[in-house]
Amino acid sequence: MTALGPEARLGDFEASLDVGLKRSNRNAKWSKHGPDALPAWVAEHDFRPPPAVTGAMQATIDRGDFGYHDMEEDVGAAFARWSAERYGWSPDPGFVHTCVDVLQGVTAAITALAAPGEGVILTPPIYHIFLQICPTARRPQLEWLMRHDREAGWTLDPDDLEALVKREPGARVLLWCHPHNPTGWVPGVEVLQRVVELAHAYDFYVVSDEIHADLVYRDSSSPFVPLLSIPGAAERVVTVTSPAKTFALSGLRCAVMAYADRGLRRRVRQAHPPLLLGHAARTGIDATIAAWTHGAAWTDGLVAYLGDRRDQLAKRLAAETPAARFHRPDSTFLAWLDASDCRLGDAPATRLLEQGAVAVSEGSEFGTNGRGHVRLNFGTSAAVLDEILDRLTPCLRP
Repeated sequence: MTALGPEARLGDFEASLDVGLKRSNRNAKWSKHGPDALPAWVAEHDFRPPPAVTGAMQATIDRGDFGYHDMEEDVGAAFARWSAERYGWSPDPGFVHTCVDVLQGVTAAITALAAPGEGVILTPPIYHIFLQICPTARRPQLEWLMRHDREAGWTLDPDDLEALVKREPGARVLLWCHPHNPTGWVPGVEVLQRVVELAHAYDFYVVSDEIHADLVYRDSSSPFVPLLSIPGAAERVVTVTSPAKTFALSGLRCAVMAYADRGLRRRVRQAHPPLLLGHAARTGIDATIAAWTHGAAWTDGLVAYLGDRRDQLAKRLAAETPAARFHRPDSTFLAWLDASDCRLGDAPATRLLEQGAVAVSEGSEFGTNGRGHVRLNFGTSAAVLDEILDRLTPCLRP
């Protein structure tokens, strides 16, 4: 197993995956479906974070000091530097605070900005856990449906959003998945500008989940642009993000909520009892600061490696099972596959686990337009991906 330094080469990612360690360490991705199944379901890649991240955690362990900490401002400063260097957007560190994870931050912002009975707009097919928020929070769920084109792939049309908010004047929050999970779509500046304009015109807020921001490919039709960098966004947008997807740190429980308007920040912070949301853990903060301070070159290497895996997947599917339709994503390490012509019934992921011993995510779990689809995680080594495809392609026949 190879440690991945800041100038990680593509082969280093290959060597960093230890399947036996993943299984013995009870990693959820590798253990949920048993020892014989290959996992391609949960949105977590298989690679070790760079030594700067594990080293920062080890330093705290070596000091043996696990008490209360005072590092909130350090996280905000690290996020501000990362955003400025990679995206040309310099948030005010004083308008950044931690939360335990992105889902907590998203839910907190939604429930602060939409009262019970006020609508929340989702963009299905959408990250399936988002579909749990409205029913449990007693907010009506509205849908701005994605459009699909065989050439352009999956996109959102702001005209459809305007039509929706005209019909539903009680819509108060748009939950924006940016980049989009599961389709990998990255909106251009024109779309982002229009969303902000509509938020002002129709009096709604946008909660922007930007956890996959770092994972946009060089050949994407649009680079990643933070929504809060769009003129006029400050009064209408809360951004929630984390290095968890980029650096595979989900178990460390540290994310940030970012604002560009003092009043909006106060409204979200004061909507909940001060002690309810808790604080991020010290080791999660150590890892987050190290990732956002020292992880740029490593991240570039990761995106290049994942781009090769995306190409590997696209080439094999096109050659061996064209019935499984696939539009190459502009971001993420997730493939949204249309298996509706593959005779797998209404639950293709269940059938693929039974027939091919590969665990993928069921498309119907992602809401409207998900039926007949599966989400496949290709964030693994070339060898493991080949084995996944060796098992899947015989099952994906017309």
